[in-house]
Order: sequence, then structure tokens, then C-alpha cells
Amino acid sequence: MASGDSADEAAEVRAQRRAVQAALAQLPADQREALELAYYGGLSQSQLAERLGIPLGTVKSRMFTALATLRDLLGSQEP
Repeated sequence: MASGDSADEAAEVRAQRRAVQAALAQLPADQREALELAYYGGLSQSQLAERLGIPLGTVKSRMFTALATLRDLLGSQEP
């Protein structure tokens, strides 16, 4: 049964990945860009501010708002 368990886990990971991608797609472009560059691109908030040419405080507020929105969107999908 071990391979069945790992197949179930793989299916769950794929479902979670799809849910996160769908939630990211619902964010405003500026918030999505900040999160993607930070989490997928590995940039710090300071590096994001420099790269995007915006104040550090703006980066922080975009990320805070985006993460709160994602939390709400993904939380509403729990069984």
C-alpha cells in the first residue's frame, strides 16, 4: 500500500499547487509580482524595492496585503 499512499500524497500536492496558482491569479498584478519575485525568485524585500523602483514600505504593504488575501482565498477552500 505504500505506493498508493505516495500516489495519494502526490495528487494532494498537485491539488494544493493548483489551488495556490489559482489564488495567485486572483491577486492584483502588483501584489502577485511582489510575491512571485520574493518566493519564486528568492529576492528580499529590499531587492524587490530596488528592482521595481518603488519604496520598501510599498513592497512590504503589497506583500502583507497579498498574503492576507491568499490566506482568505485558500482558507475558504478547506473542506
